[in-house]
Amino acid sequence: MISKESILRELAEVFSIIVYLFVSFSVLATFKSLILIQAGVNNFVHGYLQALVTALALGKIVFLAQKLPLLNALRHRPALFSAIYKAVIFTVITTVAGRLEEMIFVSKLMEKEDSIYPILAYLTHELGLFIVFFVLFSYRELEAIIGEGQLREIFLKTPSRARIAPRHILRLGLTW
Repeated sequence: MISKESILRELAEVFSIIVYLFVSFSVLATFKSLILIQAGVNNFVHGYLQALVTALALGKIVFLAQKLPLLNALRHRPALFSAIYKAVIFTVITTVAGRLEEMIFVSKLMEKEDSIYPILAYLTHELGLFIVFFVLFSYRELEAIIGEGQLREIFLKTPSRARIAPRHILRLGLTW
């Protein structure tokens, strides 16, 4: 039987993934809109709506895909390699899932974005996805090393109020 606490914990995790993705995609949408506004195209509202829909769609994919055993292949390697590996895997997973969703749900009548340089647009999109996932998994790898909730305390509390275990600082080779 699934407990209420585990359901709430998983809902909180899905929500945090979606919020992180929405904020990240909104930043990217802002950059794109600022470039387009120079050409007289106001794309802000569309960009933010697209960021929200994309975050919702990818949030569920990320939540489900992170349970794959494939992602633990580098768990005994340095955190940097593990974060890069997971970012690459998730970039591929989300790209494939996004293409499948487009093929299934997007109407044939909808026009695709045309680009003068489609390869450059594709590579830029993939690089953006990779960076978003790299930051996410770097955070998660660090949190796994120093303990759940410790990294949040370091970032969100003043140093005098953060309760981090000194052994974690010593293990990372950091000085405080």
